[in-house]
Amino acid sequence: MSGSLFERLTGSESYAHFDEDESIRQHLLRMFITRQGAVSTLPEYGLPDLNDLRQSRSELVKLICESLEHSIAAYEPRLQNVEVTYRPLSDATFALGFHIDAQKTGAGEELLPWQWNVYFENDKFRGGG
Repeated sequence: MSGSLFERLTGSESYAHFDEDESIRQHLLRMFITRQGAVSTLPEYGLPDLNDLRQSRSELVKLICESLEHSIAAYEPRLQNVEVTYRPLSDATFALGFHIDAQKTGAGEELLPWQWNVYFENDKFRGGG
C-alpha cells in the first residue's frame, strides 16, 4: 500500500503516483518545514524554530541532527533505527547538508535500508539524492 494515511484519507490523487519511498520523503519534508507548536494537537510535531538560536555552527548542527532523529522516530512509523549525520557542503557557505540513514519495513516484515539527503538553507529544507 502506497502513501501515508493522510494521503489515502484525503483521496489525494498525487499519492497514487508516489511509491512508498517518495511518500516517506514528502511526509518528512512537510514535517521538517513545520515548526513545533504549529499543530495544536501535536505540539512537538515538526522542528524547533532555528532562527532564534544563538549557538555556534557545531551546536546548531548537533541540535538539527537530534531534532531530525527525534521527529522521524516519533512521527514517521515507517522508518526505524534512524540516524542523521551532518554532511558538509563544499559549495554552500550558508547551507547545511544532512544524511538520513534508517530502515523501513518491507513485505514480510523484513527491514530494508533506507537513505536520503536533505539540505537546510534560509530556514527551508529541501530533499536531494
